[in-house]
Amino acid sequence: MLAEEVKRTNIGVGIGIVAQILGRVLMGVGASSKSFAMVCLGIIVLLAGVVFFIWGCFAYARGKGYSPVLGILGLFSLLGLIVLVVLPDKHKSPGKAGE
Repeated sequence: MLAEEVKRTNIGVGIGIVAQILGRVLMGVGASSKSFAMVCLGIIVLLAGVVFFIWGCFAYARGKGYSPVLGILGLFSLLGLIVLVVLPDKHKSPGKAGE
């Protein structure tokens, strides 16, 4: 994987997962306390998390030598990320163990 894309992938996927979890928690708290503002905040945080996650998947696909369009698999959340993980790395040179 291209080194410059590793950082973008880690940031996008990491922030995306955390923000989606936080958004779901905020929506749950808002729903139980009947706070419309909290539910709206939860939705905004969740959607921002989805955007970060997809951006991270774009970087992951690009870093492995594929079209960034494959980052759309991020719409399927962890299932899409798993598909990207199992794709072979086109930048990995054969014969070098440990990369």
